[in-house]
Amino acid sequence: MAEQGGLAPPAGPLSRALWNFSSQWFIVPQGTGIIAVILYRLNYQFNGLATLATIVWIYTIVQLGLFLILYLVRIFLHPRHVLQQLRRNSAETSCLCCISITFTSILQIAALKYGHTAGLAIYILWWVNTGMAIAASLVIPFVHLKMQQSGIRHMQADMLMPFLAALTSAAGGGVICHVSRISPRLQVPAIIISYLEVGGGLALVAAFDTIILLQYFGRTFQAPDNVYQDMIMCGPWGQASVALQALGEAVQAGSFAAYDRGQLLTAKAADPFAFISHFTALLVWGYGVFWWFFAILTISYTLYTQPGGWKQSRFSLTVWSVVFPWGTFTNAAVEFGKLMDSPAFAVFSTALLLLLVIMWIIIQIFTLKGIVTGRIFGLDHGWRKRYDDRRPTVIKEA
Repeated sequence: MAEQGGLAPPAGPLSRALWNFSSQWFIVPQGTGIIAVILYRLNYQFNGLATLATIVWIYTIVQLGLFLILYLVRIFLHPRHVLQQLRRNSAETSCLCCISITFTSILQIAALKYGHTAGLAIYILWWVNTGMAIAASLVIPFVHLKMQQSGIRHMQADMLMPFLAALTSAAGGGVICHVSRISPRLQVPAIIISYLEVGGGLALVAAFDTIILLQYFGRTFQAPDNVYQDMIMCGPWGQASVALQALGEAVQAGSFAAYDRGQLLTAKAADPFAFISHFTALLVWGYGVFWWFFAILTISYTLYTQPGGWKQSRFSLTVWSVVFPWGTFTNAAVEFGKLMDSPAFAVFSTALLLLLVIMWIIIQIFTLKGIVTGRIFGLDHGWRKRYDDRRPTVIKEA
């Protein structure tokens, strides 16, 4: 049976695995990258933690590079199939944003490690990445709303990913301007653009959150494979909090004072700017607490009440939807521990990180198992059997 539109997947297992290699794989390095950032910024540092963060950072770069190559090969070999998926599958379109998000995490670690010597290069790469994030936040929602299935009942949490990319770019801009050795004349444009990304991203996330929350009033049952997306609702609020904290610190560090032009970009405006940013970051993170706890409850409840209970749960790439949002929520708590010199936030963020690392290791193991068996690529009969029935394989949405 051919796929809708007259396209049929290839029969060979390797070719079929590449056919099914969707953009959802980019949520893997996205989740790995945020862990590297948190390990590097954690309040309780010990010997070897920075080295461990560097190893995870390199692992993120390798993952992103490998998945980009595989996805580009997929586009080259099956352009019509990829175009159909981007046209019809919201997860396929949304997860393209993970490339920009992951690259931002990579740049943040680079700034923290090499900002004093390679600040200008990192700054230029941030502008390139920011262009991708802004383009994604403008174009992908149009594809969702005008070219794919429309209507409130089709709204999924993955539609927040383009706005999360913009907020992540803003967080990266704040970190790079704060820790890198670049002039105020270069810092100020990046700070202004980052604030614009926060403004646009937060407003749109709030609007989409309202629509998605409305669906819960009419939903009687949620598929277990889709329930992991609920944690995505927490991600933008945690990342916006990180962005506002980082931008406030960059402003307070002297970028406005050194620039000192007009009425807004002055030394006198720096302290109020920083205070408002930090205070708003706390409010935004508070809203993220609701979505974080709500996601934990909904995931636990759905898996427990599904037919057969917990034992019937099957692993898919959608599980990775939990990692990055949890990471942004944790990263915001880490930064609050530094900003407030708060032992409570320091302990809480450390506990969150420990849980996150345990989840990440378990999910990594299941992912590797899925690769070995081939099931994660839709190869239900393994890597040795040819799939001559030519039936399309359905990959679970992230």
